[in-house]
Amino acid sequence: MNYTKKDLLYLPLGGSGEIGMNCNLYHYEGKWIMIDLGVTFSDNDSNNYDLIMPNIDFILERVDKLSALVLTHAHEDHIGAVPFLIKNLKNVPIYATSFTASVLKRKLSSVGFTDYKINIMQYGKEILIDDFILEIYCMTHSIPESNAVMIKTKQGNILHSGDWKLDPNPLIGKPLDKNSFKKLVDEGVDVLVCDSTNVFEVNSSGSEAEVRENLQKIFSNKKRGKIIITCFASNVARVETILEVSKNSNKCCLFLGRSLQKIIESAKENNLLLGFNNIVTEKEAEMISEDDLVVICTGSQGENRAALSRLVEGRHKSFKLEKNDTVIFSSREIPGNEKRINQIKSVVSRNGCTLLDDSNAKVHVSGHPSRGELKKMYDMVLPDLLIPIHGEYRHLNEHIEFSKKCGIKNQLLVENGDLVKLNNDSTKQILAKVHFGRNVLKGNKIIPIDHKFLKDLDFISTNGEVFVNLIMNVQDRLLTDPVIYSKSILLEEINKKELSEILSDSIKHLSSKSIDDDVLRNEIKIQIRGYLKEKIGLKPLTCVEIVRI
Repeated sequence: MNYTKKDLLYLPLGGSGEIGMNCNLYHYEGKWIMIDLGVTFSDNDSNNYDLIMPNIDFILERVDKLSALVLTHAHEDHIGAVPFLIKNLKNVPIYATSFTASVLKRKLSSVGFTDYKINIMQYGKEILIDDFILEIYCMTHSIPESNAVMIKTKQGNILHSGDWKLDPNPLIGKPLDKNSFKKLVDEGVDVLVCDSTNVFEVNSSGSEAEVRENLQKIFSNKKRGKIIITCFASNVARVETILEVSKNSNKCCLFLGRSLQKIIESAKENNLLLGFNNIVTEKEAEMISEDDLVVICTGSQGENRAALSRLVEGRHKSFKLEKNDTVIFSSREIPGNEKRINQIKSVVSRNGCTLLDDSNAKVHVSGHPSRGELKKMYDMVLPDLLIPIHGEYRHLNEHIEFSKKCGIKNQLLVENGDLVKLNNDSTKQILAKVHFGRNVLKGNKIIPIDHKFLKDLDFISTNGEVFVNLIMNVQDRLLTDPVIYSKSILLEEINKKELSEILSDSIKHLSSKSIDDDVLRNEIKIQIRGYLKEKIGLKPLTCVEIVRI
C-alpha cells in the first residue's frame, strides 16, 4: 500500500457514507489509533440478526501497530461493538471519560470482561500515545461527556468533532466555553473531521431547556390517566427533565427497560440523577393512582421486545394502555425505523390515547448541529480542510457544499474504506480504497453480512426448507419410502404419496446409470424443487440425505 511510516493518515471503516456504526483510524509514525467502535441496527424485520458492526479486518491485520482505542462518548453507534471485538484487538488500551467508562464496563461485564482496565481521560490534560498527542474537550450532546478529540502530530493537527451541538442551556453539563475551546485550537487546526447528521437543518437544534419547559406544561395539565414517555435511554438530560417535571407535578416515575436501568446506574456513579425521591418500583407503582404515574420506557424506535411495545400491545404483566393515557415520543426517528414506530403509534391512536411527538409538540431536541451551528464551529476552528463524517453520501456532499458557502477553502469527501493522506508537506488526498464492510452478530459469532449462511437463512424465511431422507442399500435400492419433512412450508398442501412415488421412480432410473451419491443427491434436489414450484409456487432450500445400509 502506497504510504510510509511517517505519513499522517485517516481511514474511516464505519460512519462515513451511513448513519451509525462509527469507526475511525488515524496513523502516524507507524502506529494507529482508533476513535470509536460502534454498531448499527437492522432496519429490516425479516433479517436474521439485530446487531451490525464494521468489518475491521484492515486493522486486525496490523493489530500489533494499534496503540489505543479512544471513545468519544457512550452511544451505541460509538461503543456498541467494543465488547464483541476487543479480544480480536488484542485487548488494546481503551481511553474514555468517566461516564463513558461506567457504561462500557457494564457492557464488557455482560460478556465476561469483569476487570477490563479503562484509562480515564481528563479535560485540559494532554495524553501522549506513541507519537500522537491527544487532548479532549467536552461538547454538548444528548448524553453526558461527548467529546471532541484534538490529535496533534508533527505532520499536522486534526480536530475530530465526535457528536455535538451548541446548547446555551444544556441542563446537564456546561455549555461550550468558547474561550477555552479557542485555546484548544490556537495551535491551528489543519483538518476538521466533523459531524454531518443535521446538515440539512436550517433551524437551530434547540435547547434541552425548551423541552423541559414544554414537558412541564404537559405534565402539569395532565389530570387523568398515566403518562407514558419514551426516549433514548442514554439521554440522561432528558431523563432528568422527566424526573424534574414529574416531581414538580407531584407525579411518581417508574423506569421500564434494562438499558434505562443500566444508564441510571452509570449516571449515579458520576453524580448525576441524584436527589430524586419520586422514583418507584413496579410493585410500588401498582399501588399508585394512574393519574399520578409517569412510566419512562425504552423502545422509542419501535423495538418489538422493548418496554414500550410490550406495554402498548398489552404484553406487559403489570401495566396496559388505557383510554385516558398520554403517550409521548421524546426522541427522533432513526431512518429505517419509521414503519415499526408508526405501528406502535397506530395502536396508541386506536386506543383513544393522546399521542405527542415532535410533529405536534416540542418534546424533543436534536443532539447534532444544524447549519447555523456548523457555521459557528467553522468560525471558531478556522480549519484548512474539512472532512465531513457521520452521514450518508447526501449528508457528506451537502456538508461539503455548505462549508464552501461559509468560506472553507478546502474539502475532501471521504467514505468508508478511503485511505487519506493528510501530511502538511504534501497534497491532502485519497491514496487508496481498502477492504471494509459489515459484520453481524449471530448468537455469539461474528460473521460477514454477505456470508452464505445468512443468505440461506433469508432464502428459507421466504421460500422455506425441505429435508428428504433416502435409506438405500449398497445395491442402490430404496429400503423404505423417501422421508419428506419440513416445518417451513405447508406440506399438507401437496400429495406426499405422489412425490414419494416420483422420487422412487427417479432413483431407480438414476441408479441404473451407476452415478455417485453426490450426483444423485443433486438430481433429487432439482426434482423436488421443480415439483414444489408447480404445486405451491415455491422453490425451497432442499437438503437430501442418503443413508446407506
